[in-house]
Amino acid sequence: MRVVRSGMAPTLSVAATSLTSEMAGPEANLKKAAEVIAIATERGAEVVVFPETYITGYTCGEVEGKFFDLAEPIPGPSTEVLAKHAQNYNVYIAVGLVEANQDYPGLIHNSAVFLGPEGILHVHRKVHLPNFPPFKEITYGFTPGDKFTVFKIKQNWNIGMLICYDASFPEPARVMAINGADLLITLSAGPEGTEKGWTLINQMRGRENTIFYLFSNAVGPQWGNVSFFGGAMIVAPDGEILARGKVGEEDIIVVEIEATALFDRRKTYPVLRDRRPSAYKGIV
Repeated sequence: MRVVRSGMAPTLSVAATSLTSEMAGPEANLKKAAEVIAIATERGAEVVVFPETYITGYTCGEVEGKFFDLAEPIPGPSTEVLAKHAQNYNVYIAVGLVEANQDYPGLIHNSAVFLGPEGILHVHRKVHLPNFPPFKEITYGFTPGDKFTVFKIKQNWNIGMLICYDASFPEPARVMAINGADLLITLSAGPEGTEKGWTLINQMRGRENTIFYLFSNAVGPQWGNVSFFGGAMIVAPDGEILARGKVGEEDIIVVEIEATALFDRRKTYPVLRDRRPSAYKGIV
């Protein structure tokens, strides 16, 4: 008998996107988001994932202070609009934006918000901030987060979120896997020339943790003479690529993932069972 979590929906239809953002144009990007959500849900999507900093574009920091001008609280204007779409379409939405910290005014975060018909479920603040060409997130003024948290949706699937560079480290995905994640979603701004590296990361994070893995990525040119490759991807718990978006152009891919695939993979490749944390003390 292939037992899954009690009350867990047998399938979950998820959409990964490769999208261009209008630089410093949140209103235009939100309008486009509504169109993307309509298309994805028409194709059956129950979860729609947008790229990193989709609301503003990734390189707005090339203009000094621009990210501070565009930062908004959560909840705030963008999440209010997206929450209405979530209710109207009965869908979950994950989107990247610049968050204004309400506890410490003047601090901003590269964040991903996950919301649905019931409201905001989770906010992930990017923990690993790159500051090497072409990435300048510390220079742009971002403050890192410090948590990797798993949360549950109404289909009783457990979700975890990463933002771009977070996925380059094996520990975040593993932490969420051992805390019960079924699906890990990564919102990214991966530049042209990194396609092969991202393919390896995406497949390995799914395979080594026996979880489903979804990758949404920016596409096209932005400020600072940087261009992103797109190539959205959805990966099975054995590392197989279930669907792959177009490289170099916008795309939406939708896949129905099956809960029993988690059972089947963990039965034959029980890496979560066979971990030996007492032998790994040197890394903590």
